[in-house]
Amino acid sequence: MDVLALRNWLAQPRTALIAAVAEGVLAHVAALHLSGTEFYGYALLPGEVYDIHNLVAVTNGDADIRVSPDDDQYRYYRYSVDEWAHLHHDRFAEANKLLADSNERFRSMHSKSAGDFVMDEFELAHSDALLEAVVSGLSMAKHAGAFAGTEPFLAVWISDSGHSVMVDSVQRLNSEIVAGEFVAEFG
Repeated sequence: MDVLALRNWLAQPRTALIAAVAEGVLAHVAALHLSGTEFYGYALLPGEVYDIHNLVAVTNGDADIRVSPDDDQYRYYRYSVDEWAHLHHDRFAEANKLLADSNERFRSMHSKSAGDFVMDEFELAHSDALLEAVVSGLSMAKHAGAFAGTEPFLAVWISDSGHSVMVDSVQRLNSEIVAGEFVAEFG
């Protein structure tokens, strides 16, 4: 394994992936608006930390929240993407192709012992680079007007985990008030 080449490749920005995520979000949100679908929350699920490979969008509307606003669990159900109602598959073909290409390139440059299931520093760096590109793409779509006229809760979410990308994305993509509510619940 050429460690220097791998480190250099891992440090490169994923500009094509960022753009593909942004374009996918813009097209998907436009389609949701055209169909009359209303939502207060929009999130991207990229897979597992050890296998970022397929973007799925998730939305939730106020009517989908399982409890009333005066319930102690309201904030949890509002912001926990794991509890949201609407999964949207097959909306990010180009971004998913770029994820597959990036994963294949990483596998061709990286090696480790068979049976070693603990993520090493290179696997973590690769995962972090892909997650950063997904967050940046969602941010780019937001700034390009994907959610114009609305302020939905936005997140990049890894189900059933406490991965830092969730808090980081919420803080980067939402108002301080919304990010504060999220952190108060999920910290």
